[in-house]
Amino acid sequence: MKLFRPDPHAWQPIRALLSSGLPQAMLAAGEPGSLLGWYLDLLQAAQLCFMPTDDGFACGDCRSCKLLAEAAHPDLWIVAAEPGKAIAIDALRQGMEWIHYTPQVSATRWLRIDHAEAMTVAAANAILKTLEEPPARAHVLLHSEQISRLLPTIRSRLQRIPLPVMEMAESRQWLQQQGIDAENSMALLRQLGNRPVRALELWEAGWIDQRREWMRHMLDLPGQGVVAALKLAEQWSKSADLFLIREMVLGLIADFMRLQQGLLDRIADLDYLDELQPIAPDISAEALQATLDDWLQLPLTLAQNSNGVMVMEKLLLDWLKLWPRRTSHGVQN
Repeated sequence: MKLFRPDPHAWQPIRALLSSGLPQAMLAAGEPGSLLGWYLDLLQAAQLCFMPTDDGFACGDCRSCKLLAEAAHPDLWIVAAEPGKAIAIDALRQGMEWIHYTPQVSATRWLRIDHAEAMTVAAANAILKTLEEPPARAHVLLHSEQISRLLPTIRSRLQRIPLPVMEMAESRQWLQQQGIDAENSMALLRQLGNRPVRALELWEAGWIDQRREWMRHMLDLPGQGVVAALKLAEQWSKSADLFLIREMVLGLIADFMRLQQGLLDRIADLDYLDELQPIAPDISAEALQATLDDWLQLPLTLAQNSNGVMVMEKLLLDWLKLWPRRTSHGVQN
């Protein structure tokens, strides 16, 4: 990824904190797929830097900055949860011991816990004392995308830091710096709710073409009937991209809801607006909400039910029921 710095005005609260002294126990919270992790990299680099700039960024040339660039800084320790797994107490124990040592290069040691909401209760309880009384010349930062899952005793010991909120224009600029053209950058951000990191991930996974194929399936299905739905359920239940499909469907359902409420300026799938607008009034708002809930619960449903085909069959057959007048006759039960 190429270097991107937020607008100096947006970074001003962080610059002020760096000048006056950062809290020793901090919380950084943001949406999944945002540039929160990127901002935290900038923050820790500036704090560890020997000669930060007047704007509050790392210089990029000192020994600390060079060690960070080589992923070899002895005063930085990052604990992160693996996808779908918890942060157990053993994963934190070394970091808790390490942070009490004297810094080797920079003026402080920096312990960062990414996806802190994934800590087990035992792990969270283990760091309470460190958060309440951090060692001298040390900082602890918890990064969470779901702060409601943090124990109240953890949240009460942390000071939330005012990281910038990236505007759509800046997100588009960031994506273009990563090599995505302006038109697709805007489309991705609109579809994914201004989450530039998620947009980049999906772009690299071929989202643009895949979304078009999946969207076509969902929009054509009511006119094809039950047999087509059952066939698609079997296909999608075996797909490695099932949760990407879910993300597309959730966006589509949200657009139908926006259309029913007259929120045309908030439509994400603008390239399908002419097709969605005429059929949105035919859908029961209550049934659409129930469909949304079912697709939101899909990961949990699959975890509790080993028969993925049956799970997908129910979702797609319920999709057909949203438009009884459009469903193909002679096939629908």
